[in-house]
Amino acid sequence: MKRSFYYIVAVLLLAPSVMLAQQQDSTQSDVQDDLEEALEVFDPENSGEDAEQLTQLLQELAANPVNLNTARINALLQVPGLNFKTARAIIDYRSSVKPFETVNELQEVSGIGRVTLEKVRPYVTPGRGLELSKTLFTDYRYWTADGRFQAFSRYQQDIQEAEGYKKHPDEGGYVGTRIKYYQRFGYQSDHISLNLTQEKDPGEQLESPVKFDHRSWHIALEDNGNLQMLVGGDYSLAFGQGLVLWSGAAFGKGSDVIGAVNRNGRGIKPYTSAQETNFYRGGAVTYGGKLQLTGFYSNRRRSASVISEDTTRYPGTDGYKRTANEFRKEDNLGQKLFGGHIQMELPFGIIGATGYQTTFDHVIAASERIYAQYDFEGRSNSAFGVDYTFLLGSALVFGEAARSENGGLGYITGIESEIGKDTEMTLAYRHYQKDFQSILGNGFGEISGQPKNEQGIYLGLQHAIGENITLFAYMDQFRFPGARFGTNQPTQGYEWLGKANVEMSSDLNFYLQFRSEIEDDEFEITDRYGRKQRKLGSSRRSTYRAHLEYRVNPKVRLRSRGELVQSKKAGESLERGYLIYQDIRLQLRENLQLDARISMFDTESFSSRVYQFENDLLYVFASQALFDRGQRMYALLNYEPFEYLELWAKFGVTVYENKQVVGSGLNQIEGDTRSEIGIQARISF
Repeated sequence: MKRSFYYIVAVLLLAPSVMLAQQQDSTQSDVQDDLEEALEVFDPENSGEDAEQLTQLLQELAANPVNLNTARINALLQVPGLNFKTARAIIDYRSSVKPFETVNELQEVSGIGRVTLEKVRPYVTPGRGLELSKTLFTDYRYWTADGRFQAFSRYQQDIQEAEGYKKHPDEGGYVGTRIKYYQRFGYQSDHISLNLTQEKDPGEQLESPVKFDHRSWHIALEDNGNLQMLVGGDYSLAFGQGLVLWSGAAFGKGSDVIGAVNRNGRGIKPYTSAQETNFYRGGAVTYGGKLQLTGFYSNRRRSASVISEDTTRYPGTDGYKRTANEFRKEDNLGQKLFGGHIQMELPFGIIGATGYQTTFDHVIAASERIYAQYDFEGRSNSAFGVDYTFLLGSALVFGEAARSENGGLGYITGIESEIGKDTEMTLAYRHYQKDFQSILGNGFGEISGQPKNEQGIYLGLQHAIGENITLFAYMDQFRFPGARFGTNQPTQGYEWLGKANVEMSSDLNFYLQFRSEIEDDEFEITDRYGRKQRKLGSSRRSTYRAHLEYRVNPKVRLRSRGELVQSKKAGESLERGYLIYQDIRLQLRENLQLDARISMFDTESFSSRVYQFENDLLYVFASQALFDRGQRMYALLNYEPFEYLELWAKFGVTVYENKQVVGSGLNQIEGDTRSEIGIQARISF
């Protein structure tokens, strides 16, 4: 640990001497900053798949920014930081004032200040190239406007061999190699999208170069007059506030305290992710202008644990096929889905309605645990909901109310508003009944995924002090009327966050952040007679973070962070953990960038673990959960030798000081070190 400490001090002292050059960080750097801020608050245990999709969603949005001069309301609502009010203000500005010539002109739009401008900057553009109309459908230039072909090839591997690769598959070991391989081919223009994504996970077999474990594809027509979207193949659906239908990524509680609750449904989105379960396969279409109609149909195979010949559990989310046991449930469940969405844009807002029916070819059986007593069981289910977004003066009111087939109800309503010149506020209330069985929904809440068994009230505040200081805070109080996972009785809790962001200059900024969550939890004791008893107690997890960023010159950026974690599980004593890291970005040449970081961590157990988001290969989500005592280092090189070719290479290593076995089960590694490598190439023209 001492050796690492000296390394960090050395980097802090020596890095400022590395300077020169005039190259500014790229838009990709802005996206990386935005991603780190958004994703580092995620708990990978609960949101790993969502976070990976969110990473890809933001990076693709940055690669294909929304045109401020032509985008309709739904396209603008996809941009993080915009809501219905600001999206309408953008449309009103370009209609009544003038088209946007630069992104900076957004500050002239009502409701968009400096903070919002910086948040949306990577994802919008004033446009470029030919302005084509729908009368040019027969002109190939219409279909190829701003067109770009991309091909990705990615290789990743853990260097140390885990137990699963030492065992023969007949003894429960992995059937494939340690290599994780991903390739993707896609063409995207303003009006057409074609894509093929293929992936092999570690431990899975690659039977031939064209037979991957996971394949995702689509052909889509986009923004063609009133034909807003027509997609065949794989796609995701996200409507309203997510109480009825929401597949794919969604922001949750974090330092974006104002936009955390309001979800701004994205509608139909062609699917390109390597995440293997969170999509639909079939066809979907959205047609119309201010009145839009959407219809969709999906028929795909899922994998689920077998209970009996005609009965399974609800399908899982990992999609792994690494062991004989995982192979036995491969694609053993059929799921069909059909439904629609209708949306009307009014002078004062948007109102919509969503409904679907889904059927399985096996009976779905819930767990027999108490917490699962209200879960969906049977062969079919349906849900219906109404969503709204209204402008009331300077306030934005949003919400959705929904009902599942069994009669269970759920609703959420909220308001975003300015309070004075420099203060913004979000206030929202949610109520999802215990028997609300919206199995394809993903509404805002304490627990990610299906909205159910939860009541809560959220208050978020953002206040600017002058030009350089911004304060953020939220409080979320929640209650679970029925047993939740891991408990046998109703529980409750609350969570809060406070953050102060200070921009000392254009090159130096820092923030302090405090976050804490306290909730009821059960623990087990043994009485004097040796009997096991479950008691209700209180658990707490708090984090205290200081973060400093300094741009030494246009070629050197430094980041330093210190974080302290306090964790107390119900019935257990208080634990502590900490993380310190030093991060450096060097723009070595105009086309060559190096990111490197060394971290030191020390926690008493997994309960006091610390998280850090890492820059990684493009479209790869990397959030490390660090626990026990040790050091981690990584280096990421990004090189663009030609305009059409971009390369990435990453090496990361974690060395533990207090253990000789890393991981558990089939992923267990003998020794104190875990390291990994990854390389990626992208051809784009």
